Amino acid sequence: MRSSLNVAFAAAAAATLTTAAPNPDLSFRAGTIPQALPDCSNTSVNPITAGELLQATFGCLSIQPTGTNFTRNDIVNAGGNNATCKPHTLLFARGTTEDANLGNVLGPPLITALEAVFLGSDLLAVQGVNNYPAIPIEYCEGGSLTGSQNLASLIHQTHALCPSTKLIVSGYSQGAQVVHNAAQILSASDTAFISSVLLFGDPNNGYPVGSVPAKKVYVDCHVGDDICAHGDQIYEPHLSYCKDVGLAAAFALARSLV
Repeated sequence: MRSSLNVAFAAAAAATLTTAAPNPDLSFRAGTIPQALPDCSNTSVNPITAGELLQATFGCLSIQPTGTNFTRNDIVNAGGNNATCKPHTLLFARGTTEDANLGNVLGPPLITALEAVFLGSDLLAVQGVNNYPAIPIEYCEGGSLTGSQNLASLIHQTHALCPSTKLIVSGYSQGAQVVHNAAQILSASDTAFISSVLLFGDPNNGYPVGSVPAKKVYVDCHVGDDICAHGDQIYEPHLSYCKDVGLAAAFALARSLV
């Protein structure tokens, strides 16, 4: 698998993955997880070049350089105080090897796009998924167990703390696996609480998101994205989803009005 996203625009070092079995703990907890294990049998080294990354992300707003560690913990830091609740809440799971807890090339631009459609940052609470290492081997296993469990807990926590907020759950690359996995272990009440799901470069493309109705789910998979085809190679189509965040934000806005 080619290394994920170095937004300092230097050539990324390639990550070599080995074939992995399904994570038994995750399968035990959620029955059918993982639904579509990626093929991690290709161990060729094929690094992303700076030029490829520049082309893929050209024109995207709010991209964060590697090492920035752009984080938001609005739900965790609320301390049970529902006075901090906002009309809309985003829970986001980043892609493999991206900086915690909102990543670099998809999470930050998505936040900017959502703030635009909701007419202000003061109307959107944001929480990244913590306790989620976002390492390559867990991608091969079907997505991080700890990240999936933490996201499910965050959904429940948000529901309890801010029952009137419109909840957006989103993930990019392995983060989309985390969303799928978390959805499998939600209660019916917490599932119904979700306003919209936004998935980008989804390794589980073609599979339902737990019991979340399909009409609430936006899946963005580019032609030529090997990750969306359950593969292990990152090419330019997997790096350019930041260009689509406006459409995804418009979908979230429309769902919030239902």
